[in-house]
Amino acid sequence: MEKMNKNLICRISLAAALCLCLSLPLFAAEADKKILRYGAVNQKSTLDMQLNTYSRVMDISDAIVEPLLRIDEENRLIPVLLDETPKPSKDGRTYRFKLKPGIKFHDGTTLKASDVQYTFERMFKPSTEAVATYICDMIVGAQDMLEGNSEDLKGFKVIDDLTFEITLDFPYSPFLNAIATSYAGIYSRKACEAAGKDWGLVTYIGTGPFKVTKMDLDNGVVTERFEDYHGDKQPLDGIEFIFIEDPNTRRMEYESGNIDIMTLDAMLYPEYSKSRLAPEIGSYAPIGIIFVDPNVKSEFLGDVRVREAVSLAIDRRALADDLMKGTAIEARSFLPKGMVGYDDKVAPYKRDVERARKLLADAGYPNGIEVESYIRNTAMNEMTGRILLAVQNQLAEAGINIRVIQVDPATMSDMRSNGAVPFEVFDWYADFPDPDGFLYSMLYSVNAEQLTSNYRSAEFDKLLDDARATADAEKRAELYKKADNMATRVDYAAIPLFHEKLYFLAKPYVKNFKMVYNDVFHFYGVDIDLAARKKK
Repeated sequence: MEKMNKNLICRISLAAALCLCLSLPLFAAEADKKILRYGAVNQKSTLDMQLNTYSRVMDISDAIVEPLLRIDEENRLIPVLLDETPKPSKDGRTYRFKLKPGIKFHDGTTLKASDVQYTFERMFKPSTEAVATYICDMIVGAQDMLEGNSEDLKGFKVIDDLTFEITLDFPYSPFLNAIATSYAGIYSRKACEAAGKDWGLVTYIGTGPFKVTKMDLDNGVVTERFEDYHGDKQPLDGIEFIFIEDPNTRRMEYESGNIDIMTLDAMLYPEYSKSRLAPEIGSYAPIGIIFVDPNVKSEFLGDVRVREAVSLAIDRRALADDLMKGTAIEARSFLPKGMVGYDDKVAPYKRDVERARKLLADAGYPNGIEVESYIRNTAMNEMTGRILLAVQNQLAEAGINIRVIQVDPATMSDMRSNGAVPFEVFDWYADFPDPDGFLYSMLYSVNAEQLTSNYRSAEFDKLLDDARATADAEKRAELYKKADNMATRVDYAAIPLFHEKLYFLAKPYVKNFKMVYNDVFHFYGVDIDLAARKKK
């Protein structure tokens, strides 16, 4: 989940200018209040989750804006804004939803079905430039809106202020899981329209358990408990999302007691696991994949033999065991183990440098090739940068020379969405625990064009279309197995590297913190033992 809308940079600069009066001292927690201080990476992005796919932005947004349903840490579907989880009609295409009465937005207005309608229609308007429309573009009329042929979402019908129906083009069994993601958080029509381009940059309200009190795109976001929250009263008085760009500085702030929780680089786990901080380390295995994303329309990589050579030249076991210090599992497919469609009979990828060289020669490049790889300049010290450098060294042995070029985040986002990045190390975590959130999200032709790979295969698309339209679990699994094999072992449109285990640090006085499937920090029900914190 790593993408930012290409037109945001000027808006972000303006919002930052408006917020210059804010500074880090405002992020000092009051000693007598339960304020959780989260040391966060600054993705320099809007909080509007229709416009980005950053996990670290979801950490913030999910505390403020809620979808109709959510998926908990045990992958159960939980109604949030609804009375109950709806059931599909007999033909599997129509769902009737009933909102809980009296739900308030942070500005005091009441949530209505018309706000839900507005949220979904906003997502599909071309002018919004939403980046995750694929999660529910099977709603009747969504494609017409995306193509600019309609202003209305025909498959959305408001019955009354609390009741509405959504009709799909075809039966889609993961639909409720799809709209339980951060991308489908419900917005107030009144507030969103009033904010205009400042939505998510200066103004951001929802129905969530915490409301924004200060937003500073340089330093972080301050929230406080929303006292009129429709759900269980939260133990925390507030959450402070403190932006600390440098990972070493984050660790120092954590060790000094200035932040309570933070992500921990997996490569540092062996060192920390032997330190005094070992009892404070938490771990989780998100449903995700680290992979090489080759641009099939770029020079050299447009030839499938070259892409296969890239795959053959990579030593996945070394990446998982040595680079990642045993905290990762080498990939055998795009889908991770345990996911519907994972093929447990498929053999591991084998490294064969000589065959890689032969494939290059057969493609007309006996003296090797040079391929450009772009990366955010802020990411070179992060795990993605270190993986890229390790892959660069491995590929060089086969005559595949990767020239790494650092660019600013806005340029990187712009290049990626325009299909101008020839070669990239990419990480992707499931939007929801279903193979559709992997293969369709990343490799279906329309989506691949927005994520730089430009992969387009009518046969592959049909496999995914068929899998989306069937409720037969066994048939879906077989279709996804075929699609995964085609993309990663026939067309080499994606080159899987490994599945990672992730880590975080949390002070002992932080209680009830749990991770969910998609590498997003959720703070629902989290508490702080104030007496224990004061002793520290």
